[in-house]
Amino acid sequence: MRTLFPLLIVIILIAAGAFAYQLYTSADPEGPTACTMEAKLCPDGSYVGRVGPRCEFAPCPGDIGSVPTPTPSKTTIETRIDQGASALSVKVVPLEVLQDSRCPEDAQCIWAGTVQVRALLSSGLGEAEQIFELRTPITTEAEVVTLVEVFPAPYAGRAILPSDYRFMFEVAKR
Repeated sequence: MRTLFPLLIVIILIAAGAFAYQLYTSADPEGPTACTMEAKLCPDGSYVGRVGPRCEFAPCPGDIGSVPTPTPSKTTIETRIDQGASALSVKVVPLEVLQDSRCPEDAQCIWAGTVQVRALLSSGLGEAEQIFELRTPITTEAEVVTLVEVFPAPYAGRAILPSDYRFMFEVAKR
C-alpha cells in the first residue's frame, strides 16, 4: 500500500498536467494569428493596418471609439496684408511687402528673385516683427515658420496692389 500511494500521486499529477496542457492549446488551436500587411485608406487621408486576433482593420481617426488623432506638427496657413491667420498656436500677420523681385511669368530671367515681407509673428513665447524672405525659415524657441509661396505671380508691366497679395506660410513645431 505504501508503494501504491506515491504512484497514485504521480499519476494524478501527470493527468492534471495533461489536462492543463489541453486547456492551454485548445484556446487557440491554430496558434498565433499573423495578419496581412494590408492597409485601409481613411477619409482623412491617413492609413490604418490590421490588428487583433481576427485581423480587423484598426479604427480610422475620427471613428466612434477610436483613439484621438494626434495634433499635427506641421501645417500651412494662407493670409493677406493686415489679415492674420493662425495654426499650431502661432499667428502671422503680414504688414507690408518690402521687396518683390520675382521674375515675371511672361519673361526670361537669370535670377528667380525673391519676396520680403514684414510681418508680426505671435506665439506662446511672445510677439515680434519679423522680415520673412521667400523659402527662408525663421526659427523660434518652439516653431519654424517659413514663407513658402506668394500670390499672384508677377507679370511684366503690371503692378501688384498690396491688397492683392496672398501669402502661404508653413508652420512647424520643433
